[in-house]
Amino acid sequence: MLSSEGIAHFVCVATGYGRNIMPSSDIVTVNAGRLDADGMREYMAEKGFGRDDIVVDATHPYAVEVSENIQKAVQKTGCRIIKVARSSETDAGRCFGTMGDFAAFIDGEEGNILLTTGTNTLDEYCTRVSPQTLERTYVRVIPSKESVDTALSCGIEGSHIIAMQGPFTYDMNRAVFEQFQIRHMLTKESGAAGGFPEKCDAADSLGVSVNVIARPAAGEGVNVFEAYGIITGREYVPKRRIVLAGFGPGRKSSATHDVTDAVCRADAVFGATRLLAGVRAPRKYEMYMAEDIIRVLEENRDIENAVVLFSGDPGFYSGAKSAATKFKKWDSGADVRILSGVSSVSYLAAAAGVTWEDAALVSIHGRNMVRDIDRLIESVKTNGKTFALVSGDSDIRKVAGILYELELPVNVLLGCDLSYENGKIVSMSLKEAMEYENDGIITVLFINDKPVKEKLTPGFDDSDFTRDSVPMTKEVIRHESIRRLDLCKGDIVYDIGGGTGSVAIEAASVDPSLSVTTIERDPKAVKLIKENIEKFGLHNIEVIEGDAADALADLDCPDCVFIGGSGGKLDRIIETLAQKGTGIRFVANAVTLETMDEIRRITGKYNASDVRMVQIAVSDIKAVGDHHMMQAQNPVTIVSFII
Repeated sequence: MLSSEGIAHFVCVATGYGRNIMPSSDIVTVNAGRLDADGMREYMAEKGFGRDDIVVDATHPYAVEVSENIQKAVQKTGCRIIKVARSSETDAGRCFGTMGDFAAFIDGEEGNILLTTGTNTLDEYCTRVSPQTLERTYVRVIPSKESVDTALSCGIEGSHIIAMQGPFTYDMNRAVFEQFQIRHMLTKESGAAGGFPEKCDAADSLGVSVNVIARPAAGEGVNVFEAYGIITGREYVPKRRIVLAGFGPGRKSSATHDVTDAVCRADAVFGATRLLAGVRAPRKYEMYMAEDIIRVLEENRDIENAVVLFSGDPGFYSGAKSAATKFKKWDSGADVRILSGVSSVSYLAAAAGVTWEDAALVSIHGRNMVRDIDRLIESVKTNGKTFALVSGDSDIRKVAGILYELELPVNVLLGCDLSYENGKIVSMSLKEAMEYENDGIITVLFINDKPVKEKLTPGFDDSDFTRDSVPMTKEVIRHESIRRLDLCKGDIVYDIGGGTGSVAIEAASVDPSLSVTTIERDPKAVKLIKENIEKFGLHNIEVIEGDAADALADLDCPDCVFIGGSGGKLDRIIETLAQKGTGIRFVANAVTLETMDEIRRITGKYNASDVRMVQIAVSDIKAVGDHHMMQAQNPVTIVSFII
């Protein structure tokens, strides 16, 4: 914290190992070596410490003698002492007052013993236990020559010395317990900073007894954030690191090494309940919405490294994208990173021995509206393989039922609880899938042996529509008008004067991402439009009954508009739309000279750009007896422009 503020300071550590993990810099001077009270006085005198300076006692909770020496050393300097105290875990394990007390107890117990209390009291232990107990004792010490030499001199065998830098994760502690068949652990209550919770959790998972040397009585202290505030006079603002991690299908073993490493380094981990089940972290929160997580981070300044778990891969239908945006907006200085994971699709593909490079990928997870189901059905119809994320077994039954009614040659491959011990892959027919029940996590692969080729251009015939006596834009005019709308993915499209709905339906069929609204004032025509929508099975169309000039007022700004009929209110319609935004693409059909003149006047009034006009005259061939005659339709002028 001080370094980040550019505040010069001195750090005293006992050993060369301590110096290695606390590197020097232009503003940090590190002194290595054990100091008694006189040594500390000499050091502070050499550095010119006086009444206006501060000494921070950040020693280990068990280093009582060092704290006493600090008190003695500063008496003559007049420095202010700030004692930093670690949080205490008072209810973990069996408690002993001294190392001698534990030695007397453990001599009468069976099984291997692991000491994680360092080397200061190791000699006391080794001289008090029996040779047999010493033979089953393992010690974990810091990786320094001094520590290893001390352990060897106390009679600990070299194969029983574990020299590693801590603190250690839950998994590492558990691995040590299993490797050396530990039945009893002795530790100091060193708090979260010393990895105490991870030791206890790992021991508890394997039935290893937890034995704790009680903390010596100590005076009041402050936490590191309060110490920073005392020194600087302001609140510490952490440089947060927020990792949005793909956790794979769900089981911890399916997470990548990078994700596992991020979790191990985290101060807190957030995610859905099932993802957190196998995770060990200092703090876990069952939440994944950015707004909820931000509230927790605001209330807990000490959470500097946060990990948010998302199932599968963050780049595949995940909430990670929007979460990243919200976190960056909340804290522009935060380091927000995304780590990839194994998606359930790639997991299922590998387990089933199929490729997914040539498959369609669709999700109706949490989005099973009619139009979402339609998008999946269309994908299954036109692709040999379609992988789908679903919300549950009800989605499977619903989709299978629709596909069965369409008599499509489709088989279903279901991946249930992938990566978990009870996970399985099941192959079934559509009829079997219609009755499928499973409350697990499901990913599905639809295999279509005879996919229908997907049309690349609109091409409905006039005879495809139910028409009755309602006017309809004829197919050649319709196709050219839609082409001139210059439709793009995700466009909002308005069809004014819907008639039979032919233009709206043909436009909606181009791509399911289009949102089409058709407005028609004739109730008879509205009924006909709805019948045609059902006939073509398109649900990205909304039908509004009413006068277009009035109905448009409450609608969003469109991307493009087709005007087939205006009821004599073309100017008012254009005015209403022009007030909603700019860059709207218009296509209007005119069959009279008066309408053509009105369009010309409007394009001038609104300074329209890219004005184009084409007149099309179409003649159909009709059989007359043994002969065929050309039967002309009224010529139609198609005008396109941008306002």
